[in-house]
Amino acid sequence: MNTLTQKTKQDHLLKKQRLDREFSWISREFKDILTSSDVKLDNVELYTALFLGFAQ
Repeated sequence: MNTLTQKTKQDHLLKKQRLDREFSWISREFKDILTSSDVKLDNVELYTALFLGFAQ
């Protein structure tokens, strides 16, 4: 019984650490975007092509 509780706590801690890493990455990646008006949607295709290597 005690080992099951320990395993559950360990699993929850691991999931929390992973989630914290994801939020940290998202915060770093989008730190320049403060509002939705900061996102320029008119050149998304060009931006995507350039930074993902699809530009010709």
